[in-house]
Amino acid sequence: MSIALDTIAASRADSGEALALRVTDHYERRGRVLWGLARRLGATEEQSADIVQEVHLRLWRALTGGTDIVDLDAWTFRVAYRLVMDQHRLGRRAHDLLARLTAPRVTVMTPVLDDALSLWPMVDRLPSRERTTLYLHYRVDLSFEQIGHVMGITAASGRTYASRGMERLRAMVDEAER
Repeated sequence: MSIALDTIAASRADSGEALALRVTDHYERRGRVLWGLARRLGATEEQSADIVQEVHLRLWRALTGGTDIVDLDAWTFRVAYRLVMDQHRLGRRAHDLLARLTAPRVTVMTPVLDDALSLWPMVDRLPSRERTTLYLHYRVDLSFEQIGHVMGITAASGRTYASRGMERLRAMVDEAER
């Protein structure tokens, strides 16, 4: 009887190690692009690093809790997207509260340009959903089905946002060339 219990404990330890390896592998493969997504969505470098860690902690918890995650990329990018949006909401609430308590101040946000010689600075000026869709599709190589899962929209809506974003981007390039 004790041999059977030892075997069960060993198999559970092995599965725990396999899950840890799965999460570690995903972190190594996709951590940088998750960080890039968070930055593109407006998080600071430090916030982006925290978001990547939180995403992988939640992934580990979900997997060890028995959650069957078929598409790790879609799941993790959706969690990252939602964490950034939660930070924006919290920041907006804090800013509104502070504005009520003090004299109103004008805040000027300057975009961080990590791709100065590319189209990404122009993409950064697009509406949020178009910008996010283009980033996930062209920078992270997610399919529109995965993008839909990440953003909580249909794949067709993802295609529409990408199409609209590309149209706006073409117009910006044409205007810049004039």
